[in-house]
Formats: sequence, C-alpha cells, structure tokens
Amino acid sequence: MYPWLELWSLIQLGVEASPAVAVLWVLCAMVLGSALMRWAGANSLQRVAQASAGGTLLQQLLMADFAMMLSGLLLAIPGLVSDLLALLVLIAPLRRLAAALWITRVSAAATFRAGPPPGQGEVIEGEFAVKDATDHLEHSSDHETPDSPN
Repeated sequence: MYPWLELWSLIQLGVEASPAVAVLWVLCAMVLGSALMRWAGANSLQRVAQASAGGTLLQQLLMADFAMMLSGLLLAIPGLVSDLLALLVLIAPLRRLAAALWITRVSAAATFRAGPPPGQGEVIEGEFAVKDATDHLEHSSDHETPDSPN
C-alpha cells in the first residue's frame, strides 16, 4: 500500500504542477537526503568523541544523529509521503510528539494482545504426583519382559 501511495502522490504532483516539477522534486529530495546522511554520519563520530570527553549525555546525541540519518533516508526515497515523514523526524519537537504517541499506542496494543496477567486467567483443574527416579526403577522390576520365542 505504501509504495502505491508514494507513486500516487508523485503522479498528483505532476498533474497539479507539471511532470518537470515532480521530477525536479524527486531529484532535489534525493540530493538533500544523501547530503543529510553524509553530514550526520561524519558529525556522529566527532560528537561521540566530544561527548565522551565533556561528559555530555551520549544517548541524546546519538538519537539526534540517528534522526538525521533516518530523515536523510526518508528524503532519498522518492515520494511526498516519505518527505513528509522525513520532516516529521527532522524537526525535534514533532519527533518527540510522534515518539510519545507511538509509544503509548504500542504499549496499549501490547497489553491488549497479552491478555490478563498470569494468575488471573482461566483455572485448569487437575492432579499431579511427584515421582523420583527410584520409583521408576521399582516399577520396572515388577513387570517382566516376555521371553523370546524358542
């Protein structure tokens, strides 16, 4: 469904503006996306070195670099939907809002699928007996094996 939505968005851009605008949009987004990925990759190593020397929170810096890389990848994918998602990931307040909404939705779905907690579900009644290895040996000597035919 997603590839068809991307294709439809580009076709609509070509119909509304012109096919040249749609092609130019795709080329510019690809160039911008690859430049963004290159920049984020180069800066990531420098920022890690500075963070370890300065004691800055490394996780936040790496998440920002990962967001830049993801934005670049989404821009490199042809289509307007991926470009919109790239902007959503690139702008920090929108990224935090989307992450918070996504986490609450995923956690709600996980608790719904998991069912009731252990001990609160259906009770299955039965009996059991604990047998150890010596019980098995005593019972096996009681039963004789048939003799082989003569």
